Amino acid sequence: MIHHYNQIDKPKVKLKGIEYLLLSIQSNPGKSQRFHLRRLHMYQHGRPDYHKGGTNCGYFTSPSYRNVVWKDHAPKHVFYECFVPVEEGRRFDYSHFSSHSGGPKFKYGGMKSSSAQMHLTEHGWKRANKARVKLGLKPV
Repeated sequence: MIHHYNQIDKPKVKLKGIEYLLLSIQSNPGKSQRFHLRRLHMYQHGRPDYHKGGTNCGYFTSPSYRNVVWKDHAPKHVFYECFVPVEEGRRFDYSHFSSHSGGPKFKYGGMKSSSAQMHLTEHGWKRANKARVKLGLKPV
């Protein structure tokens, strides 16, 4: 009997994307967002993500999940320009970088880490343990 590659070793219980990410962070704390997104892609599609690992990145920027079920513990020292930053926002005076002397110039943005270190919050641990029970595993 010939099987399609996606039919071999399929789990009996299908986890939602958020449940899989919670279990991945619980099993591998301190790893980057990209690490967990690539694992999620492999789980969902059965093949590696050959791109930058940005599929489903909305999970990590969503205010429903970020700082609620997981938190980035890496030091934030890289400024990125945007109007509504993911975490804390601020105006950044970049007039000392400019050769123009037209007064202070500001950019809106926030600070981020160069590579995230994701850890679960207490609420995240509870949700991850519910996903473990759904799979028939003992809570950690």
